[in-house]
Amino acid sequence: MSVRWEHKVLTYNLRMKGFDYSRIEKDLNDLGEEGWEAVSTLAPSFGIGQAIEIAVLVKRPAP
Repeated sequence: MSVRWEHKVLTYNLRMKGFDYSRIEKDLNDLGEEGWEAVSTLAPSFGIGQAIEIAVLVKRPAP
């Protein structure tokens, strides 16, 4: 029997002083307590290559 997964995508927008990494860390720690595991990131860029948003993909075994 294979494991079934549920997934979640967290998105964070660029702010005047950059990304709020302490918020990202807190969100990941909170989700880790619920069994979520970060598996990937995405940083789409526009124009000259600056990312204005990042996404963190998380998964956990489905109930």
